[in-house]
Amino acid sequence: MPRSVLICDFDNTLYDWVGYFVPSFYEMVDVAAEILGCDRDTLLSDFRRVHQAHGDSEHPFSLLETETVLRAFPNKDRAYVAEALDEAFHAFNRARKKHLRLYDGVLATLKVLDGCGIRIIGHTEARPLAVRDRLNRLGLSEFFPRVYCRERALVHQAVRKEERTEGPELIELSHHQQKPSPTVLLEICEREGIAAESAVYVGDSLFKDISMANAARVFAVWVKFGANVDPKFYANLVAISHWSDDDVEHARKFAHSERPAHPDFILESSFAEIQRVFEDSIGVVQLASRTA
Repeated sequence: MPRSVLICDFDNTLYDWVGYFVPSFYEMVDVAAEILGCDRDTLLSDFRRVHQAHGDSEHPFSLLETETVLRAFPNKDRAYVAEALDEAFHAFNRARKKHLRLYDGVLATLKVLDGCGIRIIGHTEARPLAVRDRLNRLGLSEFFPRVYCRERALVHQAVRKEERTEGPELIELSHHQQKPSPTVLLEICEREGIAAESAVYVGDSLFKDISMANAARVFAVWVKFGANVDPKFYANLVAISHWSDDDVEHARKFAHSERPAHPDFILESSFAEIQRVFEDSIGVVQLASRTA
């Protein structure tokens, strides 16, 4: 059966998420620590507790929920505290504008695949607010009519009724439906009405993405260059991440196991290389255009 569907991971697959998020976050932390006159490491520990409580390293305005901030502004409402820390939030935004960029070849490749009739579906473990923000900032919305993402945090459930509906349709998967469980990918195929053998899954993580695709018997494409994370950035991410110590250790053991994941195709240096996976479909369209 010809491959006609691309199910695409986002973070570190289409853009360097770690390379944008970590420096942006730490810019915010440095400015916040200066405003608060507090110990930076204590503030970082506070952040990790907040992120673990919400199960999300990108929990919006997590700074306002840290113990350090709550102690610094007793009996002040959220709007007052946000205004007092406004420069810290601006620091994050300035750094994000500097560092958040698509990998080379992403837009051009998505245009080719879309133009050749390849169905493109998004799948990410980011939550709705982060998904919409990055799709809009990076100009990706037109290529992803539907995106499967993590269920929003309980604190944001009420936003659903008032949320803008333009852009991709977001289908929220419960917290029980997470990588690397193959049931996640199989459910996406079932919802989309596609056979697993006609789909291609592309992602950067051998542990989460490729092992999941292997177990679901979906053609697995590994973005090798997306897995090349700066060790210092990774350590800084772990320091504030919602991941538990067990999560980190599990991933480390998998990376050194004797039965790693097995990609069917590897993108060594550019996202454009994925066109080879769909070369039959691309070739048919190009031939038709030449003979029309």
